[in-house]
Amino acid sequence: MQELLFLGLFVVALAIGWFLGRREAIKVGFMLQPHGSAIDRQYFIGLNYLLNEQPDEAIETFIRALEVNPETVETHIAIGKLFCQRGDVERAIKVHQNLLARPNLTTQQADRVQLELARDYLAVGMHNRAERLLEELGSSSSSLRGEALGDLVTVYEQQRDWLQATEIGLRLLRERPDFAVIQAHYYCELAEEAIRDRDINRVQVHLQAALKVDPASTRAMLMLADLEERQGHTRALLKLLQRVALESPDFVPQILPLAKRCADNGDLDLAAYLDKVLERPEPPMLQTVLARSEQIEQQEGVTSAQRFLLAWVQQQPSIGGTLGLLKLQPHAVVQAEEAGMQVLEQLLESLQQQRPLYRCESCGFAGQKLYWQCPSCHGWSTIRPLKGYEVV
Repeated sequence: MQELLFLGLFVVALAIGWFLGRREAIKVGFMLQPHGSAIDRQYFIGLNYLLNEQPDEAIETFIRALEVNPETVETHIAIGKLFCQRGDVERAIKVHQNLLARPNLTTQQADRVQLELARDYLAVGMHNRAERLLEELGSSSSSLRGEALGDLVTVYEQQRDWLQATEIGLRLLRERPDFAVIQAHYYCELAEEAIRDRDINRVQVHLQAALKVDPASTRAMLMLADLEERQGHTRALLKLLQRVALESPDFVPQILPLAKRCADNGDLDLAAYLDKVLERPEPPMLQTVLARSEQIEQQEGVTSAQRFLLAWVQQQPSIGGTLGLLKLQPHAVVQAEEAGMQVLEQLLESLQQQRPLYRCESCGFAGQKLYWQCPSCHGWSTIRPLKGYEVV
C-alpha cells in the first residue's frame, strides 16, 4: 500500500508536469487543439489505471502521453531511475536508451542520460557496456566527468582491479582532491599484491606513491615500516616510527611489536617513545599505556607500575585497564586471596574478548579486527580504534 501511495504521488507529479508543459505549449502556439487530443485520452486512461490500483500500467500510459522534448527529459530520467530502484532494470534501460536516441537533447541532457544508462548496466552486471559509457563520459569535458570517473573507479574496485583503479583514480583526483585518501589505499592494495609476489622493489614504489598522494596514509606508513625492517634500513624505520607517533598516535599499538624489536636491538628507547605518545593532548590508546606500564614494572618495580596504571585508569576507565591492574595486584596480596583474584581476572578477560576494538565512523560497524575498508559500508579509512569506558 505504501508503494502504491508513492507511485500515486509520483504519477500525480508527472501529470502536473505534463499539464503545465502542455499549457505553456498552448500559450506559445505550439498546440492548436487544447482539448480532445490523443494526449488527453492517454492522460485519462492513465488516471483510470491508477484508480484501479494498476500503477505499472499507469506509468506506462503517462510515458506514452509525455512527449520527449528538452523540457521533459528530467521527468523521463526520473521514471527510469524509479524503475531501477524497484528492480525493474530492463525497463529502466529501455527508457534511458530511448532518451539517448533522441536527436533534440542538449549536450548536458545527453550526458546525464548516458550516465544513468551506465548505472543501469552496472545494476545488472553488464560491466563492459557500463565501462565504455563511463570511459567516454570521463574523457569528455562534461560537467558530469567527475561522477562518471567516480562510478568507473568503483567498478574496478569491486573487481579488485587495483591497477585500473589507480589509473582512473589519478584522473579523478583532478576533479576531487579528497579522493587522495582512497587513492592511497589503492596503491597499498597493489603493494599487498607485490608482497605476495615477493617483488620488494614494486612494494617500495607503490607505498611511496601512496604517501605521495596522501602523506597522512597510516596504512602506507605501517606497511613501509615493516618493509624497512625487512631490508635492515634502521634509520628509515625509526623515522617512520616517530612519524606514526606524531601523526597517527591511535595506531601506535599496531606498530608496537616492531618498536619493541627495535628496542631489543638497542636502536630505540622504548620508554621515551611511549612517553612521547602519552604526552600528547588527546587520550592515548590503552595498549600504549599498558606497554608503558610493563616498562615501568621492569625498570622500577610493580608498585610504581601500579601507581602509574591506576592514574591512567582513573582518567580513562575501561575493562582492559582494570584487568591490567588486577594482573599486577597478585604481587601484593597474600596467597589465600589469589584464587579469588584469578576468578575475577577470568571474568574480566571474558568480557574483554567480547568487546569490539574498532568501529566505523561512517556506518557504525564494529569488530575486533582492523579493516582498512569497512566490510559494511565499504568506506576507506573510516574504521578507527576505539577507546574509552567500554573498550580495552
